[in-house]
Amino acid sequence: MQPSDFAPDVLHRLPLAEAVLRLCQWQCDPQTLDRLFQTHRGACYTRELSFATLVGLIGDALLEHDGSARQSFQRGRAGGQLTVSAQAAYQKLGRLPPAVSEAFLAEATRGLRELLPPPPQAAADGPDALGAFRVIALDGKAIKRVPKRLRPLRHSSGGVLGGKALVALHLASGLAVALATDPDGDTNEAKLVPDLLPQVRAQFAAVLWLADAQFGNPAQAAAFTARPGDCFLARHDGKTAFARDPARPVQRGQDGHGRTYEEDWGWWGGPRNPHRRYVRRLTLHRPGAAALVLITDLLDAARYPALDLLELYRARWGIERVFQQITEVFQLRRLIGSTPRGTLFQLAFCLLLYNQIQVVRAYVAEGARRAIASVSAELLFEDVRRQLIALQEVLRPEEVVRLVPAVATAEQLRRRLRELLHPAWTGRWQKAPAKKRPPPHSGTTRREHKSAYRLIQEYRLASGQGLQT
Repeated sequence: MQPSDFAPDVLHRLPLAEAVLRLCQWQCDPQTLDRLFQTHRGACYTRELSFATLVGLIGDALLEHDGSARQSFQRGRAGGQLTVSAQAAYQKLGRLPPAVSEAFLAEATRGLRELLPPPPQAAADGPDALGAFRVIALDGKAIKRVPKRLRPLRHSSGGVLGGKALVALHLASGLAVALATDPDGDTNEAKLVPDLLPQVRAQFAAVLWLADAQFGNPAQAAAFTARPGDCFLARHDGKTAFARDPARPVQRGQDGHGRTYEEDWGWWGGPRNPHRRYVRRLTLHRPGAAALVLITDLLDAARYPALDLLELYRARWGIERVFQQITEVFQLRRLIGSTPRGTLFQLAFCLLLYNQIQVVRAYVAEGARRAIASVSAELLFEDVRRQLIALQEVLRPEEVVRLVPAVATAEQLRRRLRELLHPAWTGRWQKAPAKKRPPPHSGTTRREHKSAYRLIQEYRLASGQGLQT
């Protein structure tokens, strides 16, 4: 082999690495990132360390160094990418405004959605009756296991929480498309709904909001349906009054598991509740468990069958699997920063990595003519990491830049992703059958967690520094 052939041959042997590099190049080129930072930075500024450089270093830490920013910063200094101290890099991460984290995920994911291959019929937004909607599942995520490096946190007993986020998952694509954040890990995520809805509505028309009991009250329903064409399906909060309409008889049936369900109609909320509304209620009786009670404004039972709605609500658990994967697979369990703002940016970054792997997974499944669900995201990500590390060790950064030129259009990038990933399938990525987990031990106790944000505020007040904004 001629020396000039070596670098292209290395890249040819690492298709997953090239695919992820091209996705990063498409979403996160330096000009786009620095423009995003300037738009959402607030009072923050850039002196020497740019936001684009920080993003590259955090990406290296999560993708190649098991979440160790120290290793990434040291390599960055050795290679010339990081021209400030590691302490300065940590401080910049810790000061990033939450608006930057939110925009980073939303804008980068909007570019990823352009690249997804057409979903198979089974992966549409839901049953045929719901095809007019884009189904968005909501859930909150508190960031745990904050390291106690900061002085206000060192003597805290129990665990420490970072920020809190409310995440929106587009069920059809499996992508986390937006998040609303608060630096206080103890805040109620229901308060974040007004900040999240505009982000999602900027991307999708006619949304069907899918939410758990924390959002199952008339006030949240009013927010979900404030835009004409949007509807909701939420679990009843168990507290709001429901008055059945005696003019409409109760309908009964059985789901695919032989469980009995009932559906009725009536007024949700007391007579003095300003958000009182007429709704449809579905009650699924589950032997050995509490009944599942859902509320929706999809009143037409013939057009929107109860079985379709019950099955759709089951899919809401997909967002719980996302949280599990970003914690266990994408290194959210190893937090780089100790400040609430730093933890929120790492959450946004981990969600973006998750989204990237979903795109790679979709192309691999398309090429192998397999269901996307049969491809393990965890095993695929492990091989992505291995290939990126191999590329980093064998080729110089300037060689990689030369070999992976930017493409001009989404169609060109889709074509290149198919060339790379369609032949890439290996049996190692076959997802193992789901195992039934034993119930948690009845003697376990909840670990106490305290909000890092509140601990820092208390420390600043006690030391006379004033509240942090």
